[in-house]
Amino acid sequence: MSEEAALERKFPFHKVTFLKKNEETLSEREVIEKVKKGNKEAYQLIVVRYMKRAYYIALGFVHNSEDALDISQESFIRAFRKIKGFNTQKPFFPWFYKLMKNLCLDHIKRGCRIHEIPLERIQVHKEERNDRELKETLWRGIESLSLEQREVIILRYFQQMSYQEIAEIIEKPIGTVMSTLYYAKKKLRGIVGKLLGSE
Repeated sequence: MSEEAALERKFPFHKVTFLKKNEETLSEREVIEKVKKGNKEAYQLIVVRYMKRAYYIALGFVHNSEDALDISQESFIRAFRKIKGFNTQKPFFPWFYKLMKNLCLDHIKRGCRIHEIPLERIQVHKEERNDRELKETLWRGIESLSLEQREVIILRYFQQMSYQEIAEIIEKPIGTVMSTLYYAKKKLRGIVGKLLGSE
């Protein structure tokens, strides 16, 4: 099953066919106001809008597709339970991101599944195997970074966020973001180089 199919299968809110047409064109703020007033179905629109983004960010933290699916789903459930306390004058995703990040960090602290299926158990062609090995080496490098460094790498390169967007979502000065990213990339190059035997 593809990641796309697994993602849709995992999220119970992914179908919005029974919502009214005019509800599909509502702004995020209007949708959340409806949810806060008891319209549970409207929350589907928020989940559909952000579920892929949430999944790939969680995957960057935990590097396991099943865990990333579980964490992103649990994050939406928890956000729904806390939605009445959300300030609709602010964008939803930064608030949601903090909640999901905490779940990811809790998961890492518990030492739950972090690695995917070992490479030796996967039957692939030679060129595919080389590509997988390179990606696995990169993942090991990312996992060895500090959580602060890993976070900016995920947001910058997994989510293609600008420095300003990252600064806003992690609530740090843009200079701190740029510095953290610089040292993260420098450390990552050194780690990956050693793992590949090029140093």
